[in-house]
Amino acid sequence: MAQSSTIVALEHIKLFNYLDVASISILVLDYFLTLELEIKYIWSTKWSTLSLMFLFTRYLPFVESSVLLYRIFAPGLSTETCNQVYKVNALLILVGIVVAEIILSRRTWAVWGRNKIVGIGLIIFWFSATIPAIPVIVLFSGTAKFVDPPYHPFRGCFLQGGSRILSIEWILLMIYDGGLLTLMAVQALRTLTIGNETFLKAFFTSSRPGELLKPMLKDGILYYFYLFVLSALNVIVIRAMPIDYLNLLTMLERVIHAILTCRVVLHIRDSAKTEAYHDSLNECYLSGSSMQFSSTFQSTHAV
Repeated sequence: MAQSSTIVALEHIKLFNYLDVASISILVLDYFLTLELEIKYIWSTKWSTLSLMFLFTRYLPFVESSVLLYRIFAPGLSTETCNQVYKVNALLILVGIVVAEIILSRRTWAVWGRNKIVGIGLIIFWFSATIPAIPVIVLFSGTAKFVDPPYHPFRGCFLQGGSRILSIEWILLMIYDGGLLTLMAVQALRTLTIGNETFLKAFFTSSRPGELLKPMLKDGILYYFYLFVLSALNVIVIRAMPIDYLNLLTMLERVIHAILTCRVVLHIRDSAKTEAYHDSLNECYLSGSSMQFSSTFQSTHAV
């Protein structure tokens, strides 16, 4: 029976490793697909706080991937080393997601014209989701159980399980992204008619006003929905699957979260095809002036 359980555990570890490596491959592929946009709209422009947060969100997953690959493939790791590496990786993931959520929150606030009440609400909401996440990840990391591998030589760490308290981490993220999704959806409904063009028409057409509108609302609504669904799936896996499945979707969600957050910034800037478009959209996004965006939208609609 013990031998049968060990074989099953090894099969699970193999599955987890495959999924983690596939997630890292997605990260690398997206990096090269969007590198031209990054050079054009981040490295070739004047830097701001948003640029620094973008770069942090963009490149931290590569650090996390390096730590993860070390935990997967390094030979002869002790259980103590595995525990320490695991805690470092968990902390990096938490910090990366927190910073990415600041970018998404700031963008949602900009769509609402930097409304003071919405801004205060987002700050309270952010702290309400972030502060509980810190002790949760600390407690969970302490319960992660690594055991000696069943045979030698063995590459990587043999994770046997941990506490299902990890689900709280993803529930908090799911609630937060659900809140941002709701704010974006409400704003989309409020702007159902813009000038002579309905929201749905602007959403799907390739006209200039539609192009400016799509990154602000379409990407926001769709991306937040994707993140919400991923968090929900993570919670289901942690609560319903065997205990050693706790980290099945962790790296995949981390990678998708970083990719979508960075694409939000790049798509907004890329939609400004001329210098005038670029200046106007950045002004709206960074200063949050809904009147300036509306003026830009109306003037382009009239062209």
